[in-house]
Amino acid sequence: MSTYGIATICNNMEIVSGIWQMELYAPRIAAEAIPGQFINLYSDDNTLLLPRPMSLSAILSDRLQIIYRIVGKGTKQFSALHRGEQIKIMGPLGNGFMLPDVQKHSIVIGGGLGIPPLLELVRQLKGKTDAFLGFSQKPFLTENFEQLGASVYVATQDGCNGYRGNVMELLENTASDGDIIFACGPRPMLRSVSEWAGRHSIPSQLSMEERMACGLGACLGCVVKVQRKGADDWENLKVCKDGPVFWGAEVIWDE
Repeated sequence: MSTYGIATICNNMEIVSGIWQMELYAPRIAAEAIPGQFINLYSDDNTLLLPRPMSLSAILSDRLQIIYRIVGKGTKQFSALHRGEQIKIMGPLGNGFMLPDVQKHSIVIGGGLGIPPLLELVRQLKGKTDAFLGFSQKPFLTENFEQLGASVYVATQDGCNGYRGNVMELLENTASDGDIIFACGPRPMLRSVSEWAGRHSIPSQLSMEERMACGLGACLGCVVKVQRKGADDWENLKVCKDGPVFWGAEVIWDE
């Protein structure tokens, strides 16, 4: 059940240019959250009516961690908050990843700001994990994945680190044949992941990145076409409430 309340900021710092990490003391939400879910953060600025959805990069005993990019007025205001200040928060929201209850060889694929929510997933996965991480420029968080025991493979568009190209090209050029795939990132990347998983007969779970307004399923602004297994027709499901995680084989990718 989602909780609305006030969280206290434990720290808020820039980890690479334009990307910030915030840790929040929110014990009630932390006790319920699972990997792949998100929270809504609310600004005190009355001109910013809509909340900002933020994925969870870490779920601790009484705290939550988010990683966000400054893209507008709201996130700019969040970056100016300091330790000890408070912020309005709601969560946990959405449906997260469905973790296997036995050890499996997991392939985790992330692109850009789709990478942070995979950290908590890797922390909770059992068995071997290969993490394929794609960046446009300077990588971040790669050491965090390594500290959690994942084998990390990095792709950068400008070739500054690791493989030069996108993360799917890196995956194609790496001998990795896992039992299940988890992915989060831009829609074109997720489509490629779904198609690659289908060709290799590997089940995949995709955390869809869609623009959200309310984050509660009321506005119908973040729908995705899905065809459930065994169903004769597709349906529009809400990323914020029915997702953001869906089985890759069920998502219908419009041209």
